[in-house]
Amino acid sequence: MSLPASTLPPSAELGQLDKLCTSIRGKLQFMDYLVRAAVADVERFEGESDPGTRIFLRQLIEMHASNLAVECENMRLVGELCGSLETLVNGDPAGFGSEDAA
Repeated sequence: MSLPASTLPPSAELGQLDKLCTSIRGKLQFMDYLVRAAVADVERFEGESDPGTRIFLRQLIEMHASNLAVECENMRLVGELCGSLETLVNGDPAGFGSEDAA
């Protein structure tokens, strides 16, 4: 796994933070897709009268729900991001991003 942020130089910390943010955004976009797909399939399921199609839609909905559950378990990245942000802020006595404020 990665080194603790406190043992890395500041530029490496920001690089890791950027990678982590990109990963989180990707996961959230995928979760958004899964939610939208599940809701659309539920709407189709409710309006469908063909039993075979209803079975297929039910399986799709279950697949979306299962994938969402797995993605939720994998969101430990958000905790890592919060820890990295805290480390960066606590390691900079003037505050996060102080070089931009000058």
